Amino acid sequence: MYKKINQILIFVLILSVLLVACQPAPVPTAAPVAATQQPVAAEPTAVPPTEAPKIGGQLNYLGWEGYDLAEAFQPLYDQYGIVLNTTYIGSNDEVITKMKAGGPGTYDVGDIHARYLNLMAKTGMIIPLDESKLPNYQELFPAWRDIGFGRVDGKLYAVPAFFSTTGICYRADKIATEPTWDFYKDPALKGKYAVSSNGMSDMYIWAMTLGLGQDATKWTQDDLAKIKARGMEEFKNSATMVTGGGGEMKDLLVRGDVFLVTDCWSQIAANAQKEGVDVKFVTPAGPIKATVDIYFIFSGAKNLDTAYAWLNQAISAEALAAMGTAYDSAVTNMKAYDLMTPEVKEKLGYQTMNDVVTLADFNVLPDPDAKAPNVTLDEIFAAFEEIKATSGQ
Repeated sequence: MYKKINQILIFVLILSVLLVACQPAPVPTAAPVAATQQPVAAEPTAVPPTEAPKIGGQLNYLGWEGYDLAEAFQPLYDQYGIVLNTTYIGSNDEVITKMKAGGPGTYDVGDIHARYLNLMAKTGMIIPLDESKLPNYQELFPAWRDIGFGRVDGKLYAVPAFFSTTGICYRADKIATEPTWDFYKDPALKGKYAVSSNGMSDMYIWAMTLGLGQDATKWTQDDLAKIKARGMEEFKNSATMVTGGGGEMKDLLVRGDVFLVTDCWSQIAANAQKEGVDVKFVTPAGPIKATVDIYFIFSGAKNLDTAYAWLNQAISAEALAAMGTAYDSAVTNMKAYDLMTPEVKEKLGYQTMNDVVTLADFNVLPDPDAKAPNVTLDEIFAAFEEIKATSGQ
């Protein structure tokens, strides 16, 4: 019997081994994941938060008195506690000389005639602007952006603010026919007109009337000789040379000391008319010499965020509406005209402004490193001094 039991046990043991051997191999599985350790997306790389602009404090301004009109900028000053320190100029050239004398960091923001733009950009006096910090730039008349005004080598260095055309102011009660740029050839006007002491503007006017254009990077020595000869002829028979700016021009015309002033602009005639004198402004037929004043940020500006805020305010609709009305000057922001009276809006030429900008010719100074036969800036200044000396003015 025991033998039979042993045989049964041996059979069961052998059967168990065979059954285990015949089982399929187990498939490896990942270890179970606890409920608190469910798979999650990869942690994004931490990005430091963008610092908010640090607007406020002292801001140093170099430019024309009036282009910092308190009424235009006071809301910005009140909001951020900005204090503007001003250094005013008597001529555009002073921006260059004062900046060179003071060096980077002396001034934050400024303004000047646009003819100096290339020179200042290429010599590193001003910085290329971050357009994202100037949202009001998008409110300018499309023509300003279409022609790339304010750009050098594709980068925006300055924003245009004030625009006018250079022309002639004359006593309409004394001169029956609208004058042309050849007014100085009229015997009846000999000794009855005033010339301008603004040599740079004069030289560009004369170049324009001679068909030489207003891009002085293209002027040759022969061109400069022609410009100088033209200027001498005009200065020769003049009554006086204006050295006191627009106020003196207006006074000369109102008093009747002269009947005509060249290198003039519409505001002079408007101010004379307010005094009851029939003075008119005309832009003679032909090429248009545009006068544009620009705002910019100096290299080395110590208060950069505030400088951008100030520049953006300068070209805002509110600021330019105030300054345009105060100075009887056309401005570059389209929306500014909606804040002006209908009379001022029409007088400043809103309806045709975009077309005029498209057609206008803008001054360009010679290249800083100009070589013969092209003219240099110093040679232009020297030529004007010769004109003055020869004429006795």
